[in-house]
Amino acid sequence: MSNPRISVIVAIYNAEKTLQRLLDSLKAQTMQDFEVLLIDDGSTDSSGSICDGIAASDSRFKVFHKPNEGIGATRQFGIEHAEGVYTIHADSDDWVEPDYLELLYDKAVATGADMVMCDFLYENGKKAVYRKQEPKGFDKDTLLYDLLCRLTNGPCDKLLKRSVYMDYGIHFNQDLNDGEDQLFNLQLVMKGVSVAYVPKALYHYDIISNPESAARSGSLKRIQHEEKFIEELRKLLPENLGYAIDIKNLNVVYIAIRSKAFTAKEFRERYSFLSRVKWKDYRKTSFSINLITWVSLNVSYRLARFLYGIKKTKGRLGL
Repeated sequence: MSNPRISVIVAIYNAEKTLQRLLDSLKAQTMQDFEVLLIDDGSTDSSGSICDGIAASDSRFKVFHKPNEGIGATRQFGIEHAEGVYTIHADSDDWVEPDYLELLYDKAVATGADMVMCDFLYENGKKAVYRKQEPKGFDKDTLLYDLLCRLTNGPCDKLLKRSVYMDYGIHFNQDLNDGEDQLFNLQLVMKGVSVAYVPKALYHYDIISNPESAARSGSLKRIQHEEKFIEELRKLLPENLGYAIDIKNLNVVYIAIRSKAFTAKEFRERYSFLSRVKWKDYRKTSFSINLITWVSLNVSYRLARFLYGIKKTKGRLGL
């Protein structure tokens, strides 16, 4: 297929339990003119065989097997091999609505936008949580604020004109395995790309099936990934958006609480500077997460850990 309307890029690593669900949802698309690039990033399970199987039966699916390099490098590999007028990413543990590609493409054509965003659903195994992604405005400053503090920065709910990559020379940071998508989107907005929005949840993020993913782990390694991302963000942002660094650091604080990565003394030495952030400036969506983070910085790390234990128990009991 030459120059399809959309290239769907799927980075895959050991996803044999969920991959077929995504592939079935892509095959069920109401739009037919697309290609799917299945990038097997050195999987050691049967993911590669699953990819080969669907490619043998459907020419729209193309498989690339390569050594393991991480998510940033794998997303970039997909971009460099895409042929579609537009590109979008889909993660191997998620799935999409049948009109996912059609509605995003139609909005892009109707508005001439470089990027089209849509709503999505977080799937936690018990219920679907609707996440609205409508920006408060479409000027550059408002979009930057929203992407930093309000909206989710994954690439799977954002259709992007492929020519934009070449026009601005923007790449996924191949040294990052977490936050690479946010840096990428922020760079695009800082270049002034035009953005449109589809007010419908077209994508399903599965937040429980892959507990080993970098984005969901609570380990010291995850903290180190986040801190590396923040350093890259610091280099990128203009001075008037420097407050976002503190906001991102609050996310790391909550990961540290959750994972018990540090002793109380180590925690104070590492994060006490964030006590300067006022309650009104917290940007997390959950009041309980805000409260636990604030308590850890302003009252007691041990009390914050106790509150986290209560939150975790209530969640397990469905309360």
